[in-house]
Amino acid sequence: MNQNGKFTEDDLVVDQDIQIDDDIGQEIIVYFECWFDVDEKFNINTASDENAWLNMYGRYNPFEDTLSVECEIDREDSSSWFNYIPTESESQLMKDLIAARIQKEYNQTPKEFCEQFFDEDLQIGGM
Repeated sequence: MNQNGKFTEDDLVVDQDIQIDDDIGQEIIVYFECWFDVDEKFNINTASDENAWLNMYGRYNPFEDTLSVECEIDREDSSSWFNYIPTESESQLMKDLIAARIQKEYNQTPKEFCEQFFDEDLQIGGM
């Protein structure tokens, strides 16, 4: 994180398992690997519990250019969720990281990735 506590390119990695939301088919769902101090960033306490960690998921709609971030604090006997509202620069960074991962894995833009999903649905459904 930079001095202002904002994400930098070194803080996040988009996992290669990328999904499309089944409900509207226009949201790309990704898992962000966190390479920063999650306790410091989110003011939580996972470091004192060796069985606790943070899972962070992004939902990016490239058609509306929106991004939402959901975080799960996973513990051995429970879990809890919270939404994180990234700053404008963090949001843009996360969208760029998602786009770069899709480009690397599928040689497509985020919109093309979603549109391909729609095409497969239509062919499978016979419509």
